[in-house]
Amino acid sequence: MPEVRTIESHSTAVELFRLLDREPRPSAENSPWVMANMVSTLDGRAALNGRSGRLGGPLDRAMFQAIRALADVILVGAKTVRVERYGPIRLSAGLQEARRESGRTPLPTLAVLSGSLELPEDTGLFDAPERLHVLTGSSTPEADRRALTAIGVAVEPLAGVRSAAEEATETLARSGAPMILTEGGPGLLGALLASQSLDELCLTLAPRLVGAGLALLDRPDLDPDRWTMARAWAAEDDLFLRYLRPV
Repeated sequence: MPEVRTIESHSTAVELFRLLDREPRPSAENSPWVMANMVSTLDGRAALNGRSGRLGGPLDRAMFQAIRALADVILVGAKTVRVERYGPIRLSAGLQEARRESGRTPLPTLAVLSGSLELPEDTGLFDAPERLHVLTGSSTPEADRRALTAIGVAVEPLAGVRSAAEEATETLARSGAPMILTEGGPGLLGALLASQSLDELCLTLAPRLVGAGLALLDRPDLDPDRWTMARAWAAEDDLFLRYLRPV
């Protein structure tokens, strides 16, 4: 197990990105590296007053941006997009430059997994349609899919042969995304774990006890695998943990 390393609470997102980008992530041939970034209270809750973004402090927000900057695509469930009020993925000029230096495009693409295509129109989600990818079931109305395509959104109907989460990661990999990050919600995280599609879990442990609310994970059928800790950083009372899937 790695030693717990103390990081400065004033670390910038660019500094954190450069540290995170040094970590090995050996994706298999023709297979993406799939990682998740989640935040949890000490009692395993993933939200405060319904929103996960209210759990962390300033350093957690910097870490959130730094982990986003690692990804080619950020995959999110439609419910999380609605609850957390997602717009287009935005990064600071410094993070965009750091991505360019590392051989990435300036900004990642946002991919939304939606069974109904009920997506918010008042959050700016469609302001950058060229960086929005919607994955949906083949049974969604063709007119709704065409409406999104007409404004420049890439819409991909999934076959429905396997779990939507598994098919989504494979579809995104075929479109040229070697590193996929999911930010949840818990249902998508559970589906990725159940299909053994998740390679890495980044978990911020927030020093709060809230007693009730949305659980980090609610999937009773998962195998109780023991994951390997690859990083443990502490900043004041927060813990930033990195776990790798057992091989």
